[in-house]
Amino acid sequence: MSVIDRRTRQKAEIRQRILDAARQIAREKDWNAVTIRNIADAIDYTPPIVYEHFENKEDVLLNIVKEGHAENRRVFDEILEMELSAEEKIVRLSMVQWAFANEKPEIFRLMHNPERMEQQRDMMREGMEEAKQKIEGLFREVSPDSENMGELIFNWFCLMQGYINLITNIRPEQGAKMLEKVQDPNMVALFKQPAQLFERAIRRFIKSL
Repeated sequence: MSVIDRRTRQKAEIRQRILDAARQIAREKDWNAVTIRNIADAIDYTPPIVYEHFENKEDVLLNIVKEGHAENRRVFDEILEMELSAEEKIVRLSMVQWAFANEKPEIFRLMHNPERMEQQRDMMREGMEEAKQKIEGLFREVSPDSENMGELIFNWFCLMQGYINLITNIRPEQGAKMLEKVQDPNMVALFKQPAQLFERAIRRFIKSL
């Protein structure tokens, strides 16, 4: 391996370590705790090394958001290529969002932070427009007579976000205390199987179209 190749690989490794450290800090605390100093301490480097790879904290966060959207887009495209009905594809797309939010809640919250949505739209405009057209195509297969496709898709998005935010924003210890106060065993059972609850809600919504 040449010296140039080795340096390129080392730079890529340090860059990824910086992103991983920022995500870990956010997972353990929150995004306000993510600073260049804290990132540098986490990877045993000095802040100037971090600045060699990213302009500032905002640049770090933006690249994390980009990675999150890229991962979602990859899975999105894989689902669209599957031999499934439009209804089942919409369910799969919904469950992907659920899984992402539960496996990487700190990244999901960063990606869907209202204060950052405009910035992300500018960053992802081309890809978002293509995805929007493909999603519209799925919903037109499910509900060809719908007069307001935009509203229908917005309702689907709100349903997903509502469920995801309600469930993922409740910490386990908080959820346990809430369940102790619930006298209805059926309701307790529902909250112990949130993924199934979410999927049933999505399927009911699609059947109602």
